[in-house]
Amino acid sequence: MCPSNTIVESSDGNTTTIPPTMIEPTDPYKSSRFIGHSLWMVPSSVGGSLEAYDTIIGGMSKELGTFHFLPHITLIAALLDPIETIVEKTRHLSTLIAPYKFHLQDMGQKDAYFQCVFATMKLTEDVVNANMTARNVFASENKLLDPPYMPHLSLIYGDFSLEEKKNHLIPTLRHQLFPQNEGESTSLTSIIPVDAIEIWSTQGDVKDWYLVERVPLVGSKKEMS
Repeated sequence: MCPSNTIVESSDGNTTTIPPTMIEPTDPYKSSRFIGHSLWMVPSSVGGSLEAYDTIIGGMSKELGTFHFLPHITLIAALLDPIETIVEKTRHLSTLIAPYKFHLQDMGQKDAYFQCVFATMKLTEDVVNANMTARNVFASENKLLDPPYMPHLSLIYGDFSLEEKKNHLIPTLRHQLFPQNEGESTSLTSIIPVDAIEIWSTQGDVKDWYLVERVPLVGSKKEMS
């Protein structure tokens, strides 16, 4: 069934027809459309974790016919300020955060397109401090009221049943992340170094997202504490 147009009536009695393609989802995590701009922590090109995760994501994308996206861990999402303001604040933010590392913890899944199946990361001091610093810099967008930070690296975007996730997708991915023993990851997937913030336009359908600017992290450990 195709979604119908939305009819909006103004106070003077006039009506406006809005096609469904112009309406963003109430919960942007529930569909393939998102909002605003997002700050991504993309694995550093040094160390091999970027290539390792890209191979995993690309393999599942090819098997399932889903979108092949860049490996990343979101620092903060759905920023609605003008892009000039976001860039300015991100450049300032980069001076407050030193390069740091994420440590793979486990796997998870949600009934959400962008969090279909993902790798969870440990809430280390550096990870928590980086997110809290970003929330403070973007406090004008009420980011201090966001839900508790859940650092994760998505492995599949899509809508799959819980049964398929538990019986096929998660076991397949777990074998790739933890090929030796359950809970013991490989060196390429276990530690993810990051040394820059990438500003991405995440407005609309995932295929239309694009990189706006990459900002290297130049802060010190002292500034993050």
